Amino acid sequence: MPVGRDDIIRYAATEIEEGKRLDLGVLAGELHISRVTLFRRVGNRDQLLSEALWWLNERSLESSIGRWRRANGDAVRGEGGALRSMWIVTDHCARTGRDTGFQKLLDDEPIAAIRALTDPEGAVQPRMITAITDLLERDVRDGGLRPSVDLGTLAFAVVRLGESVLYADLLAGRQSNIAKASTLVTALVEGVLRTE
Repeated sequence: MPVGRDDIIRYAATEIEEGKRLDLGVLAGELHISRVTLFRRVGNRDQLLSEALWWLNERSLESSIGRWRRANGDAVRGEGGALRSMWIVTDHCARTGRDTGFQKLLDDEPIAAIRALTDPEGAVQPRMITAITDLLERDVRDGGLRPSVDLGTLAFAVVRLGESVLYADLLAGRQSNIAKASTLVTALVEGVLRTE
């Protein structure tokens, strides 16, 4: 059976999860395809890294959505008052922050990792903005909320603010802190979304 684009991305994501460095030559050999075929299907190393990181992020988000549903059903706010979208984003970030393969990538290849995670033309940042926009739209629709800015702009701000705090150690030489990132992002979102 031919090795497709999705197969390559999943395999690369597994390598990251296992704390292995993405080496296209090794990857092509393990998948029994040529480097040329690999490049044709997924692009260069940066492109594959970006796609693999999105694959991991998407699954983490899906897991966080599932955790919310099991605990709260379709409620817009949890028992402690947490807004569904912000709880999901915080849970996702906390899970990602504890992932040893992801942390190894950040430690071993900080420049490549940050470029893959924050590139506005890459796979991760634009899709994360879309995913958060979707979460916010559900909260607005189901919770009778009235945003004071468009949700795409709010989602962009959530992602950029989150990146700046979560990757502060790499971007600004400051300690990264998921709790602080969550507090800032939640304050921003709660300030923009008003009850009708």
